Amino acid sequence: PYRYGSMDPQVGFDCSGFINFVFNHYQYNVPRSSKDFFHFGRQVEISKMQNGDLVIFTGTEPNSQEVGHIGIVLAARGMNSQFIHSSSGKANGVTISSLSEPHYARRLVKAISVID
Repeated sequence: PYRYGSMDPQVGFDCSGFINFVFNHYQYNVPRSSKDFFHFGRQVEISKMQNGDLVIFTGTEPNSQEVGHIGIVLAARGMNSQFIHSSSGKANGVTISSLSEPHYARRLVKAISVID
């Protein structure tokens, strides 16, 4: 389930906790907070994303441009890409979403690669 501040699979994950858990499993050190991913990794064009890249979004507050959410690309197809993330929304846990969903498309900040 979604659990703010957690990266423990026995308790649940927030979005960056999920990213941290997955990447640490493969021995990649990544930031703990979604905000810290803004200056991390190498930016990639949405049309050139690959599976395993990260997509970064603003939070859900409509007037804020601050980073507040992150997910892992599962099926790279530009704006039709699928990504996995821990959502506090109606899924209330780890779920797969499409980048083309308006809720995510309008909040997209950028995509990054953290794996060489």
